[in-house]
Amino acid sequence: MKTKVKKKSAILTIIFTFIVLIGVKSISTAEEPFTGKVYLQGTNKGVLLFIQKNYRTQKDNKTIMKHVYTTPEGKMAAEEKVVYVNDTLDSYTVDMAYGNCGCVLHREGQKVTFGFTRGDSSKNGTADYTNDIVMGPTLNDYVKLKWKRITNGEKVYFMLPAMSLQRLAKFYLEKNPQSPYARPGVMVVKMNISNLIFRAFVEPVDLVYDLETKRIVEIHGKSLLQRKVGNKIENPVVDIYYEYGR
Repeated sequence: MKTKVKKKSAILTIIFTFIVLIGVKSISTAEEPFTGKVYLQGTNKGVLLFIQKNYRTQKDNKTIMKHVYTTPEGKMAAEEKVVYVNDTLDSYTVDMAYGNCGCVLHREGQKVTFGFTRGDSSKNGTADYTNDIVMGPTLNDYVKLKWKRITNGEKVYFMLPAMSLQRLAKFYLEKNPQSPYARPGVMVVKMNISNLIFRAFVEPVDLVYDLETKRIVEIHGKSLLQRKVGNKIENPVVDIYYEYGR
């Protein structure tokens, strides 16, 4: 029984931590350029793990949005990329430097296809397409789109690609005034998995937004980003702090 519980917990962690690596159909309000500093949680910004930057390029009818993570020394750690064609989701990819791990999602009409690889193993699958698919580079636009509903205390539901299970998992966003990160001038938005059984295995992630600018300023929680500790690769719990402009 303990083995089954541990296995389920590991799978759910993989699902949930795609949040922090953290598409909506409209991309007219793309993220402002930012730099995120990713620290090991509990070190009071003492251990810098990664630097995050976002990029957006437009060519003809194609829009590419990226979140790129590097080590403090400048080595590539991870990249998320979302591609739109004619303002419609075309593909989503995640590449991780450690662990030889990669994920690909393609939209094909009213279906999405999944490809997940880790080392020598690979998995594929399909799911029905829905307009409320959210991924790392589109998350902040989605929060802004639903800003009024969230500030009014509503739960806002969306679908997150769970690549390892080749499916879309249902999550929700809601205002979290009880968060330890709540303070004047910001709104903390809790992101959590919708399924009550799965929720027992995974802690939510807190997203902190500036109330005036609606910019994300912090993220606190488990990350899919990988770091090597001794001979092992782990997914750290992190605090991310954002600065705007280059």
